[in-house]
Parts: sequence; structure tokens; C-alpha cells
Amino acid sequence: MAATLYTPAFAVVTRRFPGSYRDVIIVITFLGGLASTVFIPFTDWLIRHWDWRIASGALAAINLSVCAPLHWWLLRDAPPPPEALQADAPDAETGAALKAHLASPVFWRLGAFMVLLLGVTAAVPPHLVSLLRESGLPPGWAIALPASIGVLQVLGRILLYAGDKWLDVDATNHWAPALIPLALLALLAGSGQWIAALVFALLYGVGNGMLTIVRGTVMARYVSVAHVGALNGAIGVPLALARAATPLLVGLLWTPARGYVPGLVLLVALALLGVLMLWDGQRRARSAGQAH
Repeated sequence: MAATLYTPAFAVVTRRFPGSYRDVIIVITFLGGLASTVFIPFTDWLIRHWDWRIASGALAAINLSVCAPLHWWLLRDAPPPPEALQADAPDAETGAALKAHLASPVFWRLGAFMVLLLGVTAAVPPHLVSLLRESGLPPGWAIALPASIGVLQVLGRILLYAGDKWLDVDATNHWAPALIPLALLALLAGSGQWIAALVFALLYGVGNGMLTIVRGTVMARYVSVAHVGALNGAIGVPLALARAATPLLVGLLWTPARGYVPGLVLLVALALLGVLMLWDGQRRARSAGQAH
């Protein structure tokens, strides 16, 4: 399952479409944002009319009969690997280039950005309904707003796609992730006010939609297109640990007296640090002429 999710998909399309990988990733995440809208009710319908075994078989049949041929068709006639990865390139030369990238300050700052922001965005969903109820929203709204975030993520990706046509890519990469700490600050500053919860949902949904694309493209843009799969793979374990640890930590910080305030303060601090790491990585990449 892990081999079919966004991270490996982004590595494949970056190699397959080296000149337009960002646009392709935006399209993939746009459609991916609609996947749950279609397949959660469809799967529920299958289960209610038959059972979970038949539902699983139907979903597997769709993957084999639709998705597998689409993969074969879209990935055929791929361009040759970059020079650094071609079969006749000396292994020592290829390995040296990868080691140089892994040791670079830009890689470590972008890696820290990805780990920190993924940790923050992984911590929010398990606590989101309780967070919104604590912010003074009626129970119905506390359920409806989380459901709207998926739609807002798609909106964020549409805005990013449109913005890339008129704005500098580095500028959108620079400011889009900042919506996450701003969203959390709105919730923290307006604790107990429903308007703060609405502002949070808007900023967080749009920002998280954009963040998926930024995380999927920064290694290729600021470090190396040729080694993007290995570079993202190198931070796979820290990403997994951050995704697992932060929801637990936010839960442990909750108290009856202070509610989610300590957890929100932690998430704001982590998100701001992650954004600063991204900005410093961008600055260093531009200074070294590394932006691709």
C-alpha cells in the first residue's frame, strides 16, 4: 500500500515528466483530493448491498482493470534517466553526487521542513472535532467543518495551479506553507469563538492542499531532480515517526483545565520552525544557483 501513495508517485512523475513535474503533481493531488468524495460513499454502497468481501473484490477489480492499464499507458516511452543515473555512468560518480546532496545544508533544511509540517498536519485530524467543539462550535458544525476541509484542500490546489501561471514558483513555495501556522494561530487566539474556528478551517484546508504539492516538489526544485526518489526516501523514517508521534503528544498535553491550548502552542511552534527551515533552504539554494 505504501508503494502506491503520494510520495512514490511524486518520485515517478518527476522522473517521467522532468520539465513539468509540478503541474503533473498538482493534477494528481487535485484528483486525489476528490477520491474520498467518490469512493467513501461508493464503498459504503457496495458494503450495504453485498458485503465487505465483495466490496474489496470490486475495488481490486477497478485497480487492475482501470488503474494498472493507465499506469502502463502514461509511463510508456519514458525519457532516458538523467545522466547521473544512466546505466553507463560510473557507480562511484552517481553515489558521490547523491552523498553530496544528502550532506548539503539545503537538503537538511528542506527535510526538517517536511518532517515538521507533516507532523503538524498529522496531529490535527485525530483531534479536530474536539478542537472545534472546544472553540465553541455547535456539535453539528464541529462535524461539518472537518468534512469541508477536503473540499478546501482541492480549492487550495486549484489556487496554486492558477497562481503558478502568474506568480513565481519560489514565491508560492515560500508563502503557501505559512497558512498552516496562521490557521493554528487563529484557532489559538480566538479560543472559544466560532468565527476563529471558521477562519482556521479556511486557512488550514487551503494551506494543507497547497502544502501537499510544495512538499512533493521542493526536493526536486532546490536539491536534485535526478535523485528526488532517493532524497525523499532518506527522510522516510523521520516522516513516519513524526506522523505517529505528534497526534499522541497533542493528546497527552490536553488537560481539563487548559484544554488543547498547550498542544496548539506546540503545533504553532513546530509549524513556524518548519516554515523558517523552508525559507532558509530556499535562500541557500538560490545563493548556490541550485533552483531547478
